[in-house]
Amino acid sequence: MRRRDLLAGLGGAAVVATGSYVALSGASGDVDPVTVDLFDTAESSGKTMQAPTPGELTVLDLFATTCPPCVPALDALSNARADAGDVQFLSVTSEYLGGGRTRTNVTDWWAEHGGHWPVGYDKEGRLMRQLDVGSLPHTAVIDSRGNVAWSHTGVPDANRIHEAIEQVR
Repeated sequence: MRRRDLLAGLGGAAVVATGSYVALSGASGDVDPVTVDLFDTAESSGKTMQAPTPGELTVLDLFATTCPPCVPALDALSNARADAGDVQFLSVTSEYLGGGRTRTNVTDWWAEHGGHWPVGYDKEGRLMRQLDVGSLPHTAVIDSRGNVAWSHTGVPDANRIHEAIEQVR
């Protein structure tokens, strides 16, 4: 009986030690960076970008041009960005492009609704899978190590985004 207790205690200690190591070691966070193709806009070069941006506090917006609540979400993000300082904002869509829907449709929508930061395309929806997103819009504040500090599905509140940013600075 004592041997079982000893083994259980050692097993528990190993779990605690492993958890402490991961928490303190700077191991990767909740979101592994994904390379997204940038749309050619005034704020994006038409090349690629890592999302979230490694080593930077990132506000990540997942959206679709066919999503009605994504328009007021973009307004809230614009308001939050005005007070955010040097925080990286990035919007990413995974919507299907083809069958008449083009990259130009996305850039036209973006310009019409006032996006003023880079906008990218994640064709495989890797970010949506990593963040376990079931509906749009979805906003996440991600710290410089890739840890999700705050996330919200639906139209976000600009003040809440600002609070989340300040909590991880």
